[in-house]
Amino acid sequence: MNAGGLASLLPSSEASLADVALRLVRLGFLSPDLGVIGLTDALVAFQASRGLPETGDCDLITWRSLVEAGFAFGDRVLYLRNPSFRGEDVAWLQERLGNLGFDPGRVDGIFGARTRDALQDFQANVALPADGICGGATVDELRRVFGRSNEHIHGVRERQRLRIRTKPLSEASVAILGALPLEQQAELLAQRLRARGAKAVAVTDADQSRLAAIANARELDLVTYFDFSTSGLQVAYYSGFRYTSPAGMLLAQMVADGLLRLELPVTISLRGMTLPILRETKMPAVSIAIDHPHHWLILGPEVVEAVAESIEQFLANPELGSPGAGEQTST
Repeated sequence: MNAGGLASLLPSSEASLADVALRLVRLGFLSPDLGVIGLTDALVAFQASRGLPETGDCDLITWRSLVEAGFAFGDRVLYLRNPSFRGEDVAWLQERLGNLGFDPGRVDGIFGARTRDALQDFQANVALPADGICGGATVDELRRVFGRSNEHIHGVRERQRLRIRTKPLSEASVAILGALPLEQQAELLAQRLRARGAKAVAVTDADQSRLAAIANARELDLVTYFDFSTSGLQVAYYSGFRYTSPAGMLLAQMVADGLLRLELPVTISLRGMTLPILRETKMPAVSIAIDHPHHWLILGPEVVEAVAESIEQFLANPELGSPGAGEQTST
């Protein structure tokens, strides 16, 4: 990767080759003796560790993830603001609160209203001012108290909801989101779901965060996202910051199982990722990505039909899905 390539991907005011290299050194992905030599391999390793597409390019999503990774808990005062605080420190706070029995929502490293409410509950329980501001005294108390459980309370509650909820597709609301070139495939899945009675809408955009905001503004049961992968056919669910969405993982497993039954001429993998579309949506979400436009064109109709069937199964009886283990492949 060269300086010109990086500059074309990132605003010059935000990053430089030296800045990216320094952050990777601090995070342990790059030897300080190498300088920018080996930067591409270091970026691939960092992307793999953060559940991002392993392109070796420092695109905007990777750059933001690099910045977020540099914040340790206690480095800064955290509170609810717009735009929200994001980073490893926020994720540590959410993880700690959830293990103590205060539900901040899933661990996504984004300080939102649920994180503030959980923090206020914690502060009230330890006789601190319940102001929702994570400053010195609150940081010290969070580090001091013993955890009640190794399990995060939000994950426990999400699994409980999975066990008891069933919904026919005719009562479901689904958004099919996608990268801009995949408008036709997204609309095809929306049509398939509408034919089965669901309320389904297709929206494509180059900005995953914008798509996530559109989904969150609606009362949806789940989200499906279509994109291009770095290799093969990848089915992804939200997993990041030492937390995995139980509902998202189950949905992705059911989709992957349905695709495997097709015996497609591509490798199919199942993995947890921190893509913005998975991290920022509030409902179960799955990303389906294929490595080349012509594969989407040729395999798209079969993929769409299998995904529609898996969505219907997931909504009607989630317990039919069985936990998988890591990567599944079909060649």
